[in-house]
Amino acid sequence: MKVKTPKYYIATYGCQMNHKDSQQMAGVLEALGFINTPKVEEANVVIINTCSVRQASEDKVYGFGIKYKEQGWVTKKGNKKVISKNKPLTFVTGCMVGSAKGERQRYDLKILKNKMPWADYFLAPNEEHKLPSILYKKKLIDDWGLKTLQNRDFEIEAKRDESKTAFINISYGCDNFCTFCVVPYARGKEISRPKEEILREVNHAVLRGYSNIMLLGQNVNSWMLTPTQKLKTRKKIGKHPFAQLLREIHKIVGVKKIQFITSNPWDFTQDLVKTLALPKIEKFLHLPIQSGSNAILKVMNRRHTVEEYLELVNEIKKETPNMEFGTDIIVGFPGESEEDFEKTIELFEKMKFRVAYISIYSPRTGTPATKHMENNIPLGIKKERHKRLMKVYEEYRN
Repeated sequence: MKVKTPKYYIATYGCQMNHKDSQQMAGVLEALGFINTPKVEEANVVIINTCSVRQASEDKVYGFGIKYKEQGWVTKKGNKKVISKNKPLTFVTGCMVGSAKGERQRYDLKILKNKMPWADYFLAPNEEHKLPSILYKKKLIDDWGLKTLQNRDFEIEAKRDESKTAFINISYGCDNFCTFCVVPYARGKEISRPKEEILREVNHAVLRGYSNIMLLGQNVNSWMLTPTQKLKTRKKIGKHPFAQLLREIHKIVGVKKIQFITSNPWDFTQDLVKTLALPKIEKFLHLPIQSGSNAILKVMNRRHTVEEYLELVNEIKKETPNMEFGTDIIVGFPGESEEDFEKTIELFEKMKFRVAYISIYSPRTGTPATKHMENNIPLGIKKERHKRLMKVYEEYRN
């Protein structure tokens, strides 16, 4: 009798960090004998890797339940939802779950369970290693498969996409607590991976044919900095740990391009600025500023001013004249006046960002902005400001 090969389906929302986590889980599943399917109805296991940056991101996840209704896996009997036993084993992971289960909890896990009754397990990003043992418990793998995985003396290879770019985490979490941001809650405390571990993964990726290396972290340029150093990095003299890491990766034969995301303006030093000129480092830097108004930056708890940001950009351009920049911007933040917004427009006209992610402020449960600030900018004004800024952005891009 022919044994059916089990299949998995992964839906990934959000940033490169989530995509890397999905690749890692896919690698584990394929090491256990699963194969990928693009059709949720064919899957034995479904993983939904969530984003929590904006309400729209969370709404997309809740909307995933429509697929279960379409397959008849979720039906109604009176006022109650009935969940079919024939549905795939379903995991929800990522930042929404991290926000509910982490040490810095933003909301109760019951909220997610009530909105996603079709989910069987909720795993925070630091719990994804539990996947094999749960599959064994649910008899989707046997003890031989589980023991084989546990006895390996090397990390499971992530299932990377067909491009030549390998995503490699150098750190996890964030300790900055910008007042609008969910990441410190969803991803937890900032932890740097050891240099030897990172270099081993880079070398392994090169051996597998990946020539482009994308280093990932919520704060890549604060990698290996102490809490004290983080508070004074911009003025710190000497060697910068992240700059040293870039130089070591740059020496690896087979690496053709080095990219990284995301950088914070206050974690730059002259050492790091000079390192950006190395030929293998991509001449594009994503450097979020969030607003062109110092008053708004202050209430956002951003540790830089507009003037400091522009000073840093000039330093970088002096060393690397062909460097281009990207940024993140929030319009309609609590208290943002028309004057504040006009300053953001002036910044865009001055910087001419190659890439800009412009978002309308979305209150996030549990963040300082939601707890302590009134969401006092009407939605109509937020949308109008978003449209105006997008127009400025598109004009110089075209």
